[in-house]
Amino acid sequence: MRNEIQHKKDIRNAWRCQQLTLPMDMEICIPEDAPVRLLAEILEGMDYTELEQTYSREGRNPVAAPRILFGILVFGAMNETYSSRKLEEACRYDTRYMWLLEGSPAPDHTTIARFRSVRLLEVIDGLFVQLMESLAGRGEIDYEHLFVDGTKLEARANRYSFVWRKSVEKRLVKLKEKAAKLLSVSEGEVSLEMVKAALSKQEQLCRTQDVVFVSGKGRRKPPEQKRWEKLRNLAEKWEEYFTHLEIMGPGRNSYSKTDHDATFMRMKDDHMKNAQLKPGYNVQVGVSGEYIVGMQAFPNRSDSGTFIPFLKHMEKQHGRKFESVTADAGFESLENYLYLEKNGQACFIKPSNYESSKKKNTNWVGRREDMFYALEQDAYICQGGMTLWPAGQRKRKSETGFVSTATIYQCEDCTGCQIRSKCNKAKGDKRLEVCSDFVRLRELSLANITSDKGILLRINRSIMSEGAFGIIKEDRNFRRFLLRGNPKIHVELMLLAFAFDVRKLHARMLSGRIGSQLFQKKIA
Repeated sequence: MRNEIQHKKDIRNAWRCQQLTLPMDMEICIPEDAPVRLLAEILEGMDYTELEQTYSREGRNPVAAPRILFGILVFGAMNETYSSRKLEEACRYDTRYMWLLEGSPAPDHTTIARFRSVRLLEVIDGLFVQLMESLAGRGEIDYEHLFVDGTKLEARANRYSFVWRKSVEKRLVKLKEKAAKLLSVSEGEVSLEMVKAALSKQEQLCRTQDVVFVSGKGRRKPPEQKRWEKLRNLAEKWEEYFTHLEIMGPGRNSYSKTDHDATFMRMKDDHMKNAQLKPGYNVQVGVSGEYIVGMQAFPNRSDSGTFIPFLKHMEKQHGRKFESVTADAGFESLENYLYLEKNGQACFIKPSNYESSKKKNTNWVGRREDMFYALEQDAYICQGGMTLWPAGQRKRKSETGFVSTATIYQCEDCTGCQIRSKCNKAKGDKRLEVCSDFVRLRELSLANITSDKGILLRINRSIMSEGAFGIIKEDRNFRRFLLRGNPKIHVELMLLAFAFDVRKLHARMLSGRIGSQLFQKKIA
């Protein structure tokens, strides 16, 4: 018993000793080379006029200054702390957050959440541009090379609250058939306005004839009431389907009921392990000199449709454009090629057939690359010696609305050709669709990426842009958005980019790599 009492006294004394050894000055707790000091230095030189204007001059002052709250959010993103409740806890118990607060009381989670989702909506881009100007002033960004890549991040939406375009369109067709049958008109003539007019007329008829509407089990409804209910249900469903199609817009095939900006996409990390579609965003990142210089989320499932809007957004955000753009095969399209050519930017996009073109497949010789093009005759000669002459043109319209024109080349007669089985799988003669602009620009991009400079840029793209997503998703463990809607998740992306760049600057300063723009190719 005496030993137990003595043991408890020793524990209390040890606890008191530990408490007494805590320094009273927070400066002592923060190392000189800590990332939080670099963050405070960068934040100190920024202008917060626009951010302060989001607050009203009347009423109470905020618990902490806006610049302090912004610093708390950025430092939280630097340390995998994204939840407003965890940030509140960190402000109360973590000395680094206390040091950033500069003596202000710890803000509660509602203050932090409201600041992130409301105050930063209109000013986050301006704050990020100030960081870019600071990095450019240090010689870290020179606006010469831009590396673009994309990934998919899950939205904060219910995984089973999906609305599919095809399903809505099928139901709308069946609804029109019912309406046409009820109104005794053809399907081509029926419209929502016609149904609403018939509904209004039926209501007036019921009032004129003093029809008593009934409900409940065992009560027979009059025919006038039944017709009115059918018309009302048709009008409500028709408006509902129109709303679904309007939310999706022309370029999407689905959306989530709990986040209308999210589209159902196939993602690598599948929670059901059965390739199930999940609501998410296609996040595009632009990297230069190892720093994230732009991030934006799109509802598009493919990368090619996000390329031009993303470059336009970055050009507007920075007020200037990069001299060259490097991207992988997922961004290849005629529209993207033409945009870079018109914009005066060097194109280093990897052609989608680059890997297959390096392998020789003797079992298939029907590709355009396997044929000889006679420029004077404007004809292709296959390996069997047959000539493919121009037979017409075909126009194609992409999901973005871009229209391209391709020339159709058709063989004179494939009958009796010895390599027909390897060249043509169709029943008729060999046909080939060729877009001359696409062929020209693809060959130019292929020459760029296979040059010494192009090889170096492709190596840096895989290190920088793909490495940025690796750090964000794996090291920083950010795989799902906390907020809903594209404007709000844009704030989250900008905070991630801000935190990434501060961390990267800190690492480059410690390793002595300040001013270097590209990783050089290793010589064996």
